[in-house]
Amino acid sequence: MYSSAETILHQRSITTIAAPAHAAGAHPVQHVHSLGSVRVAVPPLPTGAHFFSLWPVRELPVQGMWAASQYDSFAPPLFVLHDVTVHSSAGILAVGDTVIAESLANTAPQAHAYRALARGIAIRPATVRAVPGIHVSVLAGAEGDYRHAMLDGLARLAAIPDTYLAAATGLLVPAASTTHADALDLFDLLPSLSVREVSQGETLRVETLILPLSVCGDAAYHPCVSDFFRRLSGNVPPAPVRLPRRFYIDNRGNGVRPLRNEAEVIAALAPMGFVPVRLDQLSLTDQIRLFRQAEAIVAPHGPTLTNLGFCRPGCLVVELLMDAFVDWSFRNLAALTKLRYDCVLGRANQPWPDLNLGFHVTSWDISVQHVAAAIAHSLQPAVAARAA
Repeated sequence: MYSSAETILHQRSITTIAAPAHAAGAHPVQHVHSLGSVRVAVPPLPTGAHFFSLWPVRELPVQGMWAASQYDSFAPPLFVLHDVTVHSSAGILAVGDTVIAESLANTAPQAHAYRALARGIAIRPATVRAVPGIHVSVLAGAEGDYRHAMLDGLARLAAIPDTYLAAATGLLVPAASTTHADALDLFDLLPSLSVREVSQGETLRVETLILPLSVCGDAAYHPCVSDFFRRLSGNVPPAPVRLPRRFYIDNRGNGVRPLRNEAEVIAALAPMGFVPVRLDQLSLTDQIRLFRQAEAIVAPHGPTLTNLGFCRPGCLVVELLMDAFVDWSFRNLAALTKLRYDCVLGRANQPWPDLNLGFHVTSWDISVQHVAAAIAHSLQPAVAARAA
């Protein structure tokens, strides 16, 4: 342990500083393994497609993705770093005087204890703790968000070959995260792999770090993500009580992009057998059980739809989206896990807010009639199949 003055770090992509594993001589960053890209079919939107001719829509990351019939998955690379600085619970990484650009994703200077500079960042750790041995990092920014914690963080374990996991002595995870703790209990890590929690203001100097960079890319999920969800689900026993097979994810009261007529939507779905559920009142195990046996799910866009990874193929998902913020992350996840997907678009207050300024509190409305019609249309094949 030693004190450190402010350190200026220049930002570079890891691909520009990594050497291949077979390169001669020692190198601080080595690219040792990659999973290949896979083409994933994205089914058309049965009723949702017509909304894109009705009014302007802001799609993320690019316009026109609603018409896509496929995506090419990210090809997850694995790196080994030597004598690397690991800063904060987001896992900001520095080798020498270089900060790895990818490790700054979804971080914030105040939350993760750094100063943003024109070409990099500056950190001033109170102490730097030396961590000997080989450690795996699943640290990532926005670690308090369920979606980011699961998909940008823990799901990366599925991209690590067993030989690398067996060689590691420790796993770096964000401190005070119930999501990580609960999921790791189900993942059945090797007994030799100790879990070390990293706080927001902590800085480590790790002897050797195994870094699975990402399994998502820009929502282009690799099939190993499905393996991650299956591994967690496979360690959850059946529910001791009967659970609703049709449900609506109730977001009332959470204050994030509030759907003003959500109560009306819930009331309209009740005759079709949909039960409102509050996922913030359920443990991870109970959420897995709920999604695993689902026949149909309706929900506003939000991080709880990460649980679609636990659904069985053929489950119907109708996502309620705001015209000012159409993010296809969960459509791609549904495609990867072979779910039936549709969407209905609602309208945000005008003018549209900037994505970086107060956007999370923007309210919106949706046509209850359109929601009911989309669900009734999509449920017809399931009803006909059961009759046959």
